Amino acid sequence: MRHKWKIKGQIERDLQNPEYKKRFDMDYEAFKLAVQFLLALEKKHWSYSDLARAIGTQKGHISRDLKGGGLRTASISRISKIANALDLKFFAVCVSDKKVKAATPIIKKLIAA
Repeated sequence: MRHKWKIKGQIERDLQNPEYKKRFDMDYEAFKLAVQFLLALEKKHWSYSDLARAIGTQKGHISRDLKGGGLRTASISRISKIANALDLKFFAVCVSDKKVKAATPIIKKLIAA
């Protein structure tokens, strides 16, 4: 008889903690935004320096925002400037918890288009 081991990974255990899950979810949203910006940078063949020049800031600030998790605490104005420089439009959308499941596929479809 074989024993089926059920081993949970550390992240799965951590996500059972409501406080950790809340922080994880918030950080994950900022991570997804940073990925969108990085893909747009790549598409334009721009470096961090090019983006910094376009929005009138220093390369180090761009690095902090896109590598160091700085988007999590960046102002909406700053995020919007970065998006505009990358030929993107930033939409700040709030969705009730009850409608997240219904809204998510629609938003993902719009982003992928």
